[in-house]
Amino acid sequence: MGPDPDCTVPVNITLTFRFDRFLDPGSANRQAIRVYTGDPKVAAAPPPFEVAYDPIERVVEYRMPPGYAFSPNTLYQLRLNVSHSPDEPGFRAFDGAPLAEGDVPLSGSFVTGDALEDLPVPAAPSCDEIVGRGDSLFNTCVGSACHQKGGNVVNGEAVADAPHGLWLDTPSRFMLSAVGRIARGSEVDAQSGGVPTEHGPRFGVGLALVDARNPAGSYLVYKLLRNPGNFEPCPEGSGAAFCAEPGDPAESIHPQLPLGKGALITPAPEELERLREWFVRGDPMPRPRADREPLSIHLQGLRAVSRFIAAGANCAE
Repeated sequence: MGPDPDCTVPVNITLTFRFDRFLDPGSANRQAIRVYTGDPKVAAAPPPFEVAYDPIERVVEYRMPPGYAFSPNTLYQLRLNVSHSPDEPGFRAFDGAPLAEGDVPLSGSFVTGDALEDLPVPAAPSCDEIVGRGDSLFNTCVGSACHQKGGNVVNGEAVADAPHGLWLDTPSRFMLSAVGRIARGSEVDAQSGGVPTEHGPRFGVGLALVDARNPAGSYLVYKLLRNPGNFEPCPEGSGAAFCAEPGDPAESIHPQLPLGKGALITPAPEELERLREWFVRGDPMPRPRADREPLSIHLQGLRAVSRFIAAGANCAE
């Protein structure tokens, strides 16, 4: 007699963990967790998980690669490793703070059934939906004193370049100024040679403005995360294409790990301040202005940017 099917998980279950702080993406790896069983007939080596970190919701997913699965009808033990030194594996916040047990324990167990689950792949927006003038997501960021090529005005004076050298007015300029280019707002190691890296002397040093296929290693994403308005839903009646998606900050896009009652994905104000103090300098993005309502790209737009970068941030014309 096998396990109760109402108490089991699919053999290709995605293991999902939510954190209250933004992570150092390099610490979110296969070695940060242990999954094992005491059954000698079950292989001791864990599956070669594909690890994905969502910096918007501060969620890490351990996804089962195609062709792999847990053993059916088996009890598994799960433990999150605590790093006691920089050389030990384990989750760490972006400023190096190690994982600590809170209201949720760092270990548990689950029982597999014998069924597979469908793993949907969200569609990524096109470059034209994200970059450029007109109806693009970043259209509010293109204009005087913003991210256009030439014609910029800051404090009433003409300047030659856009803030931080980031151009969002055309796809080709976005590729030239952002993808694979060190962010001017990021501290740069003197030995970097101008090459972006996610693994500098500390996280945040030498980050690319946009690291293709890696939202969590992209300085642009953290500039967006620092704007609390970007965690609010689009206003009712908005005609932007990305606003048609769900945008309730009380609802997670990770079905394995819904939010608790009264919880929001919006980060705590003190965590946003830590980002500023650690490496995300200057104004959040979009930049606040005294002469108008605060600008934002809204939660749906924030997620669209993350999916766009994760898919490669390809704006080749």
